[in-house]
Amino acid sequence: MKAVVLAGGEGTRLRPLTFTRPKPMLPLGPYPIIHYVLSHLAKSGFDDIIVIPGYLKDQIMGYVEDGSKFGTKVTYVVEPEGVTFGTAGSLKLAAHLLDDTFLVVQADVISEIPLGDMRLFHSDHRGEVSIALTTVEDSSSYGVVVLNAEDEIVEFVEKPSPGTVSSNLVSTGFYILEPEVIDYIEDEKWDFAKDLFPYLMRLGQHIFGYSSSAFWVDVGELKGYLKGINWVLQNLTREPPKNTKMIGGSAEPVFVQGDVTIEKGARVQGPVLLENGTFLGKDVQVRPGTVLKENSQINAGTDFEAGIAFERVVVGDGCSIRSTIIGERAAIGNHVSIDRAIIGQGCRIGDSAKILPGSKLWPNTKVDAGSTVDGIIAVPRDKSFYFDTGLGQYSGILASSIQEFLDALKIVPLESLEYHIGRRDFEKWTKDVLGSVLLADNIRTLRRSQLKGEDLRLQLVGAVEAWALRVASPEPSLKGESRVERPLTTQ
Repeated sequence: MKAVVLAGGEGTRLRPLTFTRPKPMLPLGPYPIIHYVLSHLAKSGFDDIIVIPGYLKDQIMGYVEDGSKFGTKVTYVVEPEGVTFGTAGSLKLAAHLLDDTFLVVQADVISEIPLGDMRLFHSDHRGEVSIALTTVEDSSSYGVVVLNAEDEIVEFVEKPSPGTVSSNLVSTGFYILEPEVIDYIEDEKWDFAKDLFPYLMRLGQHIFGYSSSAFWVDVGELKGYLKGINWVLQNLTREPPKNTKMIGGSAEPVFVQGDVTIEKGARVQGPVLLENGTFLGKDVQVRPGTVLKENSQINAGTDFEAGIAFERVVVGDGCSIRSTIIGERAAIGNHVSIDRAIIGQGCRIGDSAKILPGSKLWPNTKVDAGSTVDGIIAVPRDKSFYFDTGLGQYSGILASSIQEFLDALKIVPLESLEYHIGRRDFEKWTKDVLGSVLLADNIRTLRRSQLKGEDLRLQLVGAVEAWALRVASPEPSLKGESRVERPLTTQ
């Protein structure tokens, strides 16, 4: 049986983190989310996997490659740009590869559901669809199902209001389908729960529910993401990554990768993961459920509990961090309090600031000292240019205007310039966002000249400055004629 992994979503519930990384590539511990999804499939006997990426697809494809690291074969079917696909609609793209019964998995679900047993269940019941189900306390955020005595689904309600459905069985995002089901998908925007499954039921098709009490969590929002981190940490005892040593007993393990600095009086209570380059200052408290990624720095007296700090995060003295995700290269001042929040990449938070539960800070946001944030500080970052130094390696610098773009070109690491010009990212952004074909053409000329290092920076800055000057002070055109600007040429 083939498995299809749906990995095309934009991860809006985890913004701003997903502005620079697709949701399946966000880290839960030593590995990104998609690692745990594919590992579960491989252990369950699925060795032929189709991945359907869309948003920031290069990062997913660059990490998964051909699937051999998981012991599987991976085939990619890429969502075309500019088209919005629903979860069910995207299956149309892979229809030519699905000529037998197949499994569908969402790329933001971590689970121990026994998929082998689910396959047997589907075979025994001979329905068109089988859906893996689990029990939750609050079903209002999920697709809720009602079963009859034969385990057939007789009612399917997507995200019902509390108290309106007499069931707490919800869909887990694991589906086994017969190939002819794809023929019923009438629109590429169709979703499984909202559109396809209700439509099949109206037509009298048989959909069965496979109930499981095994671990399952949707890591696509803050609470589930933190629960997923805790699950990963609990399971590292069984399969610790290479170059990882475990300190302490199996009940409260502390996993350390590479060189870590822990100063006098600091206390670490597992399960916790400390990656290479982590620094813990004097009297720091790191509590269970915490992951500190590479080169993160937690300074004296800070208390960090049940959260994750991405790469190169700096947290000042005497802070209190609870159930929070902090994006890469963010800098937190002294005596800052953060509770159940998402802090975007490259943010700067001043001393004694308070970030209240449910808050989100968009990338590179600055919070003044002594301020209180209650809600979302969002700026229009949809079309900003994020400077990376490699796949998924955000530099902490972005540009939302031509002036910010020009300023950034002068200071970003050289590897970032070489990385983006080689991928034609500068050309695409200046053409699609700034609306300048001329500037894009000039940058393309520079790319073809194969400049490197500071020579590349100098020429890029010169080309953008010259274009910006023309925009600010256009030359008068001849009467009745349009002024034509000459593209950049190189020797």
